[in-house]
Amino acid sequence: MRFDLRQLGYFVAVAEELNFTRAARRLSVAQQSLSSAIARLESQVGFDLFERSTRAVALTERGSRWLPYARDLLAVAERCATAAHDIAAGGGASLRIGLAATAAVEITPRLLHAYAERHPGVRVVTKHYGLEDPTGGLRTHLSDVAIVRPPFTSAGLDLVVVATEPRFVALWDGHPLSTRQNVGFEEIADLPWIDVVASDPVWCAFWRVNERRSGPARFGAQGHTLDDLLDAARAGQAVGLVPASIARAQRWPGLAFVEVADIPGSDVAVAWNPAALPAPARDFIGLAATLASDQPPGHADGPARAPFR
Repeated sequence: MRFDLRQLGYFVAVAEELNFTRAARRLSVAQQSLSSAIARLESQVGFDLFERSTRAVALTERGSRWLPYARDLLAVAERCATAAHDIAAGGGASLRIGLAATAAVEITPRLLHAYAERHPGVRVVTKHYGLEDPTGGLRTHLSDVAIVRPPFTSAGLDLVVVATEPRFVALWDGHPLSTRQNVGFEEIADLPWIDVVASDPVWCAFWRVNERRSGPARFGAQGHTLDDLLDAARAGQAVGLVPASIARAQRWPGLAFVEVADIPGSDVAVAWNPAALPAPARDFIGLAATLASDQPPGHADGPARAPFR
C-alpha cells in the first residue's frame, strides 16, 4: 500500500481530538472533506479506524493498534522535509529541540538563550509537544534533544534531570479546598480526575499518583491537552495535577491551584537518544548540566543528577 500523507495526518488529528469538528478546525479543512478522507483511508486499509455515534467518536481496537505506525510514517516524512530544507540552505548545522510541558520552567529560556549565544552558527528549531508525547518528539525521532518531564516509557533514551518543582492540584475556584495553602494526596484521591487519553501509560500513572492508590482513579472527564485539563477543573468536572511553573505562570480565571505537599515533585530533564545524537545536541546537553549545577541550593531549578536510562 502507498499512503497519502495528508490522509494519515487527518487520521492522527481525529485520533487525538476524538472529535471531527475539532480536528477539522485544527487542520483548517471542511468537516465533510475530513470525513471523506477518513472513509477513503478506512477503505484502503480494510478496517474501520473509528467508532462513530451521534454523541462520541472513539478509536476502534484496530485503529488504536495502527495509530503508532501512522505517526511513525508522518515523523519520517517530516524528518525528510527538514533534511531537504537544511541541504537547500547550505547544509549548516541544525538542532531540533522538543519541549514537552516545560516552556514555563525558568531554566528553559535560559538554556535556549545561552546555547544560541555560544553556538550562533547552529540553526535552533524548537517545537512544543502536547500531552500525547511526553518524550518531546524523541519517540518519533522528530527531535534531536528535548526538555521533558519524566517519568515516561524511556527505553533507549538517556536523561539528565536539571530541575524539580512541586506539583499542584487544579481546582475550580469555588471548591472547598481552593483556599487551602496545601493539601495531602488523600484529600483529593477520591475526587473525579481528568483522564488524559492517547498518552504514555507511565507518564499518566505518575500524574495520577497511582503508587498512592489502592484502586484505579475515578474519572470525571477526558482530554488530550493542558487546556482540556484546566477546562475540566474550571467546570468542576474533574481535577488534575500540574507543575508549579504552570500554576504560577499567570492568573487563570475560575481556577485555583493548591500544592500537594506529600507527593514527590515533578522533574524537568534534558533527554536524548544516544544512538542518534548529533554534535550540536552533545553541546546542548553539556550546557544544560552546567546551568543546572550553577543553581543555588533549594532553588526550584535544582542541581542536575547523573544520566539514567
